Amino acid sequence: MGRPLRALVTARLTVQTESTTSPERQIKECKSFCELRGWEVVGVAMDLAVSASAVPPWKRPELSRWLDDRAPDFDVIVFWRLDRFVRRVGDLDQMIKWAESHGSKGLVSATEPFDLTSPTGQATATMIATFAEMEARAAAERVASSRAHLLTSTRWGGSSPPFGYRTYAKDGARYLEISTETADVVREAARRVIGGESVNSICRDFEERGVPSPADTYQRNKSGKDFVWYPRTLKGILTSPTLLGWKTRSEDVPGKKYKRRVLVHDQEGRPIRVAEGVLDQEVFDLLQDALADSASPIGRRSSTPRTPLLNVIKCGGCGKNLQLHTTRKRRKDGTFRSTEKIRCLSRVASPACPGYVFLPDEEIVTPVLRMLRQAVGSTPVTRRVYVQQTSADGESGESSHGADKDHWQFVPLGKTFAERWQSMGISEIGEDLIHAGITVRCHPQGGGGHVPEIPDDFQKRLAKYLG
Repeated sequence: MGRPLRALVTARLTVQTESTTSPERQIKECKSFCELRGWEVVGVAMDLAVSASAVPPWKRPELSRWLDDRAPDFDVIVFWRLDRFVRRVGDLDQMIKWAESHGSKGLVSATEPFDLTSPTGQATATMIATFAEMEARAAAERVASSRAHLLTSTRWGGSSPPFGYRTYAKDGARYLEISTETADVVREAARRVIGGESVNSICRDFEERGVPSPADTYQRNKSGKDFVWYPRTLKGILTSPTLLGWKTRSEDVPGKKYKRRVLVHDQEGRPIRVAEGVLDQEVFDLLQDALADSASPIGRRSSTPRTPLLNVIKCGGCGKNLQLHTTRKRRKDGTFRSTEKIRCLSRVASPACPGYVFLPDEEIVTPVLRMLRQAVGSTPVTRRVYVQQTSADGESGESSHGADKDHWQFVPLGKTFAERWQSMGISEIGEDLIHAGITVRCHPQGGGGHVPEIPDDFQKRLAKYLG
């Protein structure tokens, strides 16, 4: 008689209300289902506050650990209902393919009559997932419709108001009005920028005077640390049309990771005013011209990262990423002189960082790569492969299930890390290091030099990525 199937019970819930099924009940019914079939429950993956529409199974905090490293430890995944597991047809299709490639594992609902190991069961599951996706889409459309209505009204529907404003209650809703305290800070900063002062120097002055930053103003400081004025934050405030009293929304910038503020228009194409402006139009226009004049004369920042080994090299003082910075100074003949340095992302003179600065090639790239080749260069590069063992008669089946059967195998690729890196560029080597979890704490030579931080399982981490 074969070994009993090993079951992984999974439960998920977005928001618990009186009408939802608690995760405890989901787990209890799944365990009872397994007990009736003689299956052994080897683990429970419970993910709370996770939307199945937005987060697929392989990205959920608990379930992803089982699907990744612990896949050989179970034979079937049991969930209360399919919509507790997936809500998108594409996600279900991916999970069926994953199950087939990882030992022909089963996906089973404890309350719905289908078995995904059969073609009929797969068709039924696809149909149920289709209805679940339609339901989720309808709910999303209702939410989007409500948000669209709120967006075009004069009400304030956000949380923290824009810097320079505060909210007040009226007829059961909230609206914006000028905050004298923070508006005065905005007006001072605008006046000084128009007068030719840099955003950086204004931020330093605000800190020295103890002017509360936006994070302090809106009481987001729950950690007890002191927030500082960042030039990027102040510039975002000064460039927002919200300062004119117009309603704005966030919009993705194509090819960028950040967003920008744009005007919201009514059905007739007119901008929507939600409050009196902190600045008038003339001052705002002068402010934008001054900010544009202070920007880089060579052009905007490239859309591709230019920092060598970005996310690998860390500041030895505060641990933040090091990044390439370029300064340009105008010569008397009208040309510009460019100087590149690698320094910490912390603002210059920030009390949290000693402000290390490095030359890109001779103090970072060359010594860091030499150090890492010496540390891990002789280690073989491997790829992770899932291996399903077969029974004595050469066929896989229930009798083949067991902790000593299915397993991960690390297959050598025939080259070492150093040999692999010989044909790769710096950015590709950086990707390898990121996937392997390798970082380097960078210090000046007088401060002890660079210190690599290499996890014990770095070889397996890269193998998972290459697999």
